[in-house]
Amino acid sequence: MNRFTIMKTNTTTVPIHITPHHLTLTPALAGCVHGNVGKLSQYAHDALAAHVVLRRHHGTAEGKQFSASLRLAIPGRDLHASATHADLYSAITKMTRRLARLSRKRKTRRVRAARNLRRTRLMKRTVLMAQSREEDSL
Repeated sequence: MNRFTIMKTNTTTVPIHITPHHLTLTPALAGCVHGNVGKLSQYAHDALAAHVVLRRHHGTAEGKQFSASLRLAIPGRDLHASATHADLYSAITKMTRRLARLSRKRKTRRVRAARNLRRTRLMKRTVLMAQSREEDSL
């Protein structure tokens, strides 16, 4: 192995289940799903599992032949995203971007809630200390 060989590493430890409907799951398609869903671990590092459903629709409108949907199991409510497109790889990319946006929103809410909780505790502690000083001075 020379030093220019690129080693493919698993970007996530989240088990990813892929279910194809009316299409064949090729190694390239599975690699695309694993690569895109693996990037979500930077926002949802507490993810438990991911379930991806890939569908090919027969007899639908010209621009909507493929759909991809993803359910990311996390503590609390699961995150869901889906997308349709004429190209399956584009549908997977759109779906992952939507779920990444939801994951960032969730992470921001959690960080802000923790920050507000710390502020509330600090304010309560300050008020209690001020009250105890007033009682000591009496």
